[in-house]
Amino acid sequence: MTSKIPILIPIKEHSKRCQKKNYSLLPYTANYLLNLGLNEMACVITDSKGLRELAIELNLKSHLEVRNLQQDELTSCWNYAISKNFDAFFLCPVTQPFRSNNLIFRMLDLFEKEFDKWDFITTVSTVQDRSQYFIYTIGNNYCFVNESKNRKGNDCKNVSMIDGALYLIKTSFLKTVIKSKDQNETFWNGKFTCIENEVPFMDIDTEYDMQKFDFLREYFNRLMLI
Repeated sequence: MTSKIPILIPIKEHSKRCQKKNYSLLPYTANYLLNLGLNEMACVITDSKGLRELAIELNLKSHLEVRNLQQDELTSCWNYAISKNFDAFFLCPVTQPFRSNNLIFRMLDLFEKEFDKWDFITTVSTVQDRSQYFIYTIGNNYCFVNESKNRKGNDCKNVSMIDGALYLIKTSFLKTVIKSKDQNETFWNGKFTCIENEVPFMDIDTEYDMQKFDFLREYFNRLMLI
């Protein structure tokens, strides 16, 4: 089954909150797949001729789509899947660039062992619940959001959250999602399980997120030169 499961990378030209972010983030995902020897399984789905050309330069297949203004990633995957004959696919968003090297293979192994149990498999990251330090401002004053008397860092609990790094989705389930009135609700009401993504969490949606990512990339590039 492994060879029949493509890795779909839906990306759009325009992002309201962070312009041109996909041009910066696509190479990172492409290098991740290339280093794993999985680039031939991947296809970039995009409404942008520029991003399509970049995908080809990065040794990825590409598909140019006509995208509706409000179209989401699942719809892009479904439109591409209509003419294809595969039982499942990976959805690989570029906006969560950090993924552990064995993540895809662990997901495939679980999927093949328990194919009938799940509609999709996704990834989770372990983070600290630091809500006791959340603050807001009133004028020039900083205030804690909650009234906890304990502000000790060692009392912060680890929690797991879906990180959006990777999804392995059955095509038949996606058909149900696309036909539903509320696609987001239908998707998350599906039967799913999770695999730990053993890397730092970062979801890049805004210009500020992109600045942090660029800082980390430049910082570690400088370390490599020392």
